Amino acid sequence: MPRYLPRACALALALAAPLLSAESVSREQVLAAIRTFDANASCAPAAAAAATDAVARASNTILKFSLESDAVVVDLGPDSVPWCDVKKGLANLPNSGDRGLLLAAYLSGSVRTQLEAGKQDPNPLAGWTAMLRVYRNLKMREGVRIPEVEGLLAHEADGTLPAFAAEAVRRSTENLQRTYGPPKQVLTASARP
Repeated sequence: MPRYLPRACALALALAAPLLSAESVSREQVLAAIRTFDANASCAPAAAAAATDAVARASNTILKFSLESDAVVVDLGPDSVPWCDVKKGLANLPNSGDRGLLLAAYLSGSVRTQLEAGKQDPNPLAGWTAMLRVYRNLKMREGVRIPEVEGLLAHEADGTLPAFAAEAVRRSTENLQRTYGPPKQVLTASARP
């Protein structure tokens, strides 16, 4: 069975870099893209051709917003997205197209939750929840099995996913501090002696 949708999504994510020079994505545009992504990311193969283009466009919009907007912060480190190494890319990994689709689903869930809450939150839980919803569908429909995602699925099944997400944030923060040093304190008028 052809996997048009995941391959198109991976291609869309790979081609998103040139879009970063285009005009900014608004909050309303990204929320519309998230609705489109959610409606089409898990389409049955019969509807794949129409859904592929919609998912690719929506994925590009979500990715652009998550990278450029100060309204959200999305952790793309190995603790938060263990199914893909964003530094090396997806091309050499098994099921690379499916992994790209799951990355878009993760971004979709993270961005939506932060916009709805009105505050930044690097916790990957909302992104994982959205990603796992798409993964379960891929697994049932196409027999896809990605070991790193299976681990997250096991945490969800035994109720430890929220705690595991909090631990991922802690590990990610520690890694950033080891690499870049502790955060610098910004003095504001009210913080000055």
